Amino acid sequence: MVANAPAARPLQREIRVLVRALIVFLGTLIVALLALVLTLVRTNRFVALADNVRDALAPIAASASSADLQARLDLLHRENGISRIEVYRDQRLFVAAGELVSSAEVITRELPRGKILFYFDVSSPAGSQRTAVIVGALATLAAMMGLLILILYLPKFVRPLEQMLEQAAQLGHRPRGDHDARYLVDTFREAVETIQQQGREIDHLRDAASSKPPDIRELATAIHRSFNSGFLALDANGSVVAVNDPGRAMLRLPDAADSVEALPPPLAELIRDALRTKTGLTRREVRIGDVLIGITTVPLFEAEQFLGVFALFTDLTASRAMEHRLRDFESLVGLGQMSAGIAHEFRNSLSTILGYLRLAQKAADEPAAAKIRGAEDEARRLSAAVDALLNFARPLTLSARSLRLDDVVRRVVGRLAAEAPDVAMAVSPAEAVEVSGDPELLERALENIVRNAVDAARQRHPGGGGRIDAGVSADDSLARVTIRDNGVGVDPADAARLMLPFQSSNPHGVGLGLALAKKIALHHGGTLSLSGKPGEGAVVTLELPRQM
Repeated sequence: MVANAPAARPLQREIRVLVRALIVFLGTLIVALLALVLTLVRTNRFVALADNVRDALAPIAASASSADLQARLDLLHRENGISRIEVYRDQRLFVAAGELVSSAEVITRELPRGKILFYFDVSSPAGSQRTAVIVGALATLAAMMGLLILILYLPKFVRPLEQMLEQAAQLGHRPRGDHDARYLVDTFREAVETIQQQGREIDHLRDAASSKPPDIRELATAIHRSFNSGFLALDANGSVVAVNDPGRAMLRLPDAADSVEALPPPLAELIRDALRTKTGLTRREVRIGDVLIGITTVPLFEAEQFLGVFALFTDLTASRAMEHRLRDFESLVGLGQMSAGIAHEFRNSLSTILGYLRLAQKAADEPAAAKIRGAEDEARRLSAAVDALLNFARPLTLSARSLRLDDVVRRVVGRLAAEAPDVAMAVSPAEAVEVSGDPELLERALENIVRNAVDAARQRHPGGGGRIDAGVSADDSLARVTIRDNGVGVDPADAARLMLPFQSSNPHGVGLGLALAKKIALHHGGTLSLSGKPGEGAVVTLELPRQM
């Protein structure tokens, strides 16, 4: 029993179809060309025969009788195999010989006083000019079909071969030469041998890897390049086996940091807890200097063996500062809305009280009028406080433009220095610092801050000796104004409270200056902070973005 031949592959099938189509095309073209040659030979014979017969009849065509001419036509008709001969004299049929056939080719020749018509039977396939035209058309059509077959099928073979040759040039190390087929075979045989060799090496490495426990150092090295946040890997003994560049920069680690002891103390304590308990820590926060770090740890186990800890951490300083600014803004908005309602009620009542006091003052004697004037002064101070509260509650509209922040600080300090000559004021030399902001609102905020500093300095130095220093600095993204005084100072625990409305350490103050300054800072996308120690003065820092 003969086994079935394997099925042809797609490329083999395409080649077989192309070869068969070309064979049919060539066969058709050969047959058509042979028929065309035979037709042309036959047509040339008819023309020569017609010329010979005309030459034989021309001398007697004009003078011979119809009987003599008929006899000659019958003879020529039979001897030359002409289907029919007709002689016309003076445009009329004079004599004729032979029978008419349905498929005949007619050749006309001129005679003296007329013409002669020859009818040749062209019923055979190669018998006439018409057949020649048909055969020529078939040959042209066959040639076009063959050309179309080549156009459609040739790219299917040429393009893959060109691509294979290009790939072979990349894979092979030998010169291409002139024999492309041999070059392809040799190159891909070498590629297959190389792949097989690499497969054997991979199997060998897999077998070797399965015979030893996983190495946390190799695992950490493979993983840490994929993280944009900080990444830290420690083995079970607390040795640092990997730390990526963002993590090293965030923690300010030296290159020689190789153990948990080299980490910043707050972070080191968390990592030691994670190693000791062999459990994960989720979303813990530690502060390292002025940076707030959020950290999550993951313990690593292989079966029952504890391998170490992976720690992922990120800098939360900017996001927490943004959260604080949003909370402060929401708090100020709520306080402003509540204060506006209260201030309107107070204002109406104060207007009535001031009216009655003015009327009572006119009808009172001098001692009573003096007391009424005192009450009126207190009412006016309370009215001023209400107006300040309304200004604090009123929505702010910023008209931001580019301005020199150092010029704004100099104007405010210069104006208040003239009003408070008992307090020395100075602006530290600073380069030009440009920001985008509302100049009027920023002047109001800085004026409130400096006035608070003047009050604090006068409380501690009532006889003079108070001092206020203002400074302006900037980096690529932020501009800073610091107002430092040598006044009574501030308890750090009270710093946040003093930023709220009606919170003041000055017995004669309303407690809205710093609150309004903070509101203006928040509207500019900045922050306002207060620091200091009791009896050692205070520092107010205003930070503004360079561009809003």
